Order: sequence, then C-alpha cells, then structure tokens
Amino acid sequence: MQSEQNPVAEGRGLITVVLVDDEPLIRSALAQALSVGELELVGEAADAQAAIRMVLDLRPDVVLMDLRLPDMSGVEAIGQLGLLAPASRVLVLTRSEQNRVVEAIVAGASGYILKSAPPEAIAAAVRATAAGESVISSQVAGKLLQRIRERDIPVTTTSHDAARAIRAALTVRELEIFTSLASGKSNHEIAHELSLSTNTVHNHIASILAKLHLDNRIQAAVQAVRSGIA
Repeated sequence: MQSEQNPVAEGRGLITVVLVDDEPLIRSALAQALSVGELELVGEAADAQAAIRMVLDLRPDVVLMDLRLPDMSGVEAIGQLGLLAPASRVLVLTRSEQNRVVEAIVAGASGYILKSAPPEAIAAAVRATAAGESVISSQVAGKLLQRIRERDIPVTTTSHDAARAIRAALTVRELEIFTSLASGKSNHEIAHELSLSTNTVHNHIASILAKLHLDNRIQAAVQAVRSGIA
C-alpha cells in the first residue's frame, strides 16, 4: 500500500472535494481554491447531516470540514463518516490550533488547515490529504500522541507481539524514522536529525506505511506508541 502517492499520478484523474462550512462567505472563498488544477469541488454543505448525506452520495476523495456546525459537532460528524464512508478522507478547517483539532484526529480526520491559510496552501493540503498524507503540525501531533500515552485512546494490539512484528518488518533506518514519527517530527526535522534528505525520509516513510499496512504517518506514530517502540 503506497498511500503517500498522489492519486492523480496513479491515473485517478481529478481529486473530488466536498466542502462543509455553515458560513456562506467562507464557502464562497474556499470554493475558488478548490476549483483549480486537478481539484474538483463536487458539493457544498452547511451542516453535518447534509454533509453526511452528500458524502454518502458522492463519495468524494476529500471532505474539507469545519468543526463548528449548527446541528452536530464536526468531531461527531467525522466519527460517523469514518464508519459510513471510510474511503473519503477528512481535512479539518479551523481558525486556530485548539484541543478540538486533536479530538478530530482521534475521531478519524487526516489533518487540519487554518481558514486563514492562502488559497494555494489550502489546495496543497487537500492534495496531500487525498494522497494519504497527514496535514498536521508537530504541536498537534505531540498532543495527540500524549493522549495515547495517557491511555485515553484504547490500546487494541498486544504490545510485545506488535513490537516484534514491526522490528522484523522494518530496516534499521526505517525503525529510526518510525520512532521519530512518534515524536510528531516533520520530514524536515527527521532529515536534519538523521543527516538525510527530505526526499529520502519521504521515501522511507512510504516504505514503512506499505510494510505495516498503514494509511498515513499519524497511524504510524500511533502504532509506534501503542507497540511500546517509542
């Protein structure tokens, strides 16, 4: 599973997006950013229930979702989408880095982007999300992994067996990078720490995800903590 590859490069064509925000002006502004290049905005919703129905009907690649919705919290909606439409990746819209972002990622979101980000940054975040990457800062990653260490998130694997299987599957270098992911470090930070190029780190992470059958770096970080390796 090469989940960090770009779906367009794999011949899937356009990246379809559903936008969920209860503010018409925000939706109007974001619609322009989501209608460029290989991005195709296929639907807009102003509340969670409408969004869930739309995602089930359209099956978009990415759902760009605000956490403040009038009928249901975005976190709850993300949890429902994870069960009903797991192939659609959710990218959270937020005004600032808050604990709710961590809750959204725990619920199944792939990452987040600030509403104040430039249009090209929002478009890049959507493309990265569609490619299976986690759009997330090291600060939020650190909070998420601390939650796991505190056992707020149930551990579902046998740590000893999981650690042994992971060590058997990964090379020494991959194991170093796998451990670094649990600290919420970016590719650039890992590259600097291990004296590697960022492209080499990216390739190693893609290999790690494929070998461990994981979708993104956040899942890898979670697995590193749960297995006791990090």
